[in-house]
Amino acid sequence: MSRITIKDVAKEANVSVGTVSRVINGEKNVSKENVQKVLKAIETLGYVPNTYARGLVSGKTNSISIVVPMIRTDFYDRLINSVDCVLIENNYESSIFPLLSEYRLKKFMEKSSILYHSDGILMSSLPVKKLFKDGIVPTEKPVVLIDMESNNYDCVYIDNNQIGRIAANILLEKTDNLYVMTFIEPDTVFTSDVFKKRFKGFEEVLIKNNISISSKRIFHSELNLHYALNEAMSILKKVQKFPVGFFATTDLFGYGLILAANNLNLEVGKDIFIVGVDGQPWTENIGLTTIKQPIEEMSQLATNILLDKINEKYSLTSRKSIKFDPLVIRRTSA
Repeated sequence: MSRITIKDVAKEANVSVGTVSRVINGEKNVSKENVQKVLKAIETLGYVPNTYARGLVSGKTNSISIVVPMIRTDFYDRLINSVDCVLIENNYESSIFPLLSEYRLKKFMEKSSILYHSDGILMSSLPVKKLFKDGIVPTEKPVVLIDMESNNYDCVYIDNNQIGRIAANILLEKTDNLYVMTFIEPDTVFTSDVFKKRFKGFEEVLIKNNISISSKRIFHSELNLHYALNEAMSILKKVQKFPVGFFATTDLFGYGLILAANNLNLEVGKDIFIVGVDGQPWTENIGLTTIKQPIEEMSQLATNILLDKINEKYSLTSRKSIKFDPLVIRRTSA
């Protein structure tokens, strides 16, 4: 069966090819009657516009590229779903580009990379200063950053140091017998240092309160629940004084600590206090106090900024730097 073309749609709707083109591209100078005729013809014929070909002609693809450091995590699932909500409303599509290796980074440094064939780029949690020469992404297309600051690009971010400070103050309401479970970020150009920043903010508050935290009270886990549970079991078996407080630098570690506490017959909220980070939806079910990153709101705002830039609703040379405040959700764990 031959491919349905725009000419077939025009013939079915009894309108000109130009009218069909204007409807597909969302232009306003088309009568309601003709819009309905074209839409009905598209549905009848099952016509799918060739976005790439249309982009060659119009200079617009009605698509954006999303660059993330990893995929299939709760955080990035929430981010991508939130971006898609805005894109659907604006008749846009997205392609996801995980920056997982040096090879991919090398390809992304080339202006000809497929990454830059879209109308604009969203980058999340990636240190552009370290990744690209002079912190400049090699494209003239609009770029907006999520969960990262930059002097060169529009950015929507949160202060991870502040997250650590908030966690420390919450736990100090309960006990000064404190521990940390965190993740060691590899020393590469891909590392954004968010876990280091969270710990630094936590430590700042302890120092102000004349509390020292030795390396023996700082434990590391992989970003894996099974690993976090085993590490938490090992830690809690060695704790000699209760109550004890834990700053879990991600909710996943908080979950591991709660499971371990339950296995050891420790009462969460009495023997052990835990504060996590991220505000994952499932934290409500396990009673974990968490410092939420409003990633849905941040992602949607960043997407709207990018679309405004694409559609030239404000100057491409202007810069927006918008900081969100963390949200504390108190539950039984602290």
